[in-house]
Amino acid sequence: VGAITGGPAEEMSDGIVANRIVELIDRAKDDDDVKAVVLHVDSPGGEVLASEVIRHELELTQLEGKPVVIAMAGVAASGGYWISATADKIIASPNTITGSIGIFGVLPNINRALDGAGVNFDGVGSHELAGGLSFTRPLSDDMSRIVQSTINQGYNRFITLVARGRDLERAHVEEIAQGRVWSGAQALDLGLVDQLGNLEDAL
Repeated sequence: VGAITGGPAEEMSDGIVANRIVELIDRAKDDDDVKAVVLHVDSPGGEVLASEVIRHELELTQLEGKPVVIAMAGVAASGGYWISATADKIIASPNTITGSIGIFGVLPNINRALDGAGVNFDGVGSHELAGGLSFTRPLSDDMSRIVQSTINQGYNRFITLVARGRDLERAHVEEIAQGRVWSGAQALDLGLVDQLGNLEDAL
């Protein structure tokens, strides 16, 4: 439940912390008494890398011969859908908010606020991209292209995972992606989920 982040396993108080979830999935994967993994997802998303770490661990579980079933709660969107995309089966309620297949990045710039406070920065770099992600200056054209390329690469990866995981044509996924959200009922019609139901059905 909550936003998906990375971080040490002990930081499990808020949201879905990838390291902790991976530890639990790994334990289930290696336990002969566990016949399948059912993951109840209630998340609007979060960090791309953290989402991929969880999804990858679920896929390793599948490769061990253990089915992975996703039960979507109220929200399983963006990163919440990313971790679900390659499961053996996805079950959502008719009113689940899901999809939101997209990626965005936010890079704050506090230069004007600092100017107003009379604070200035200076520095020396050995490369034209040195300090390129500093929050004290605007992005250069080169750094902007690099950031956009990284976002595009992540989006392409998301599309690929959904197409493979749900056995859909890539063109269809691209058409229904673009960050749009869908109800569980709509997602069933679009092929993003396999069945309408609840956690009990998933079990």
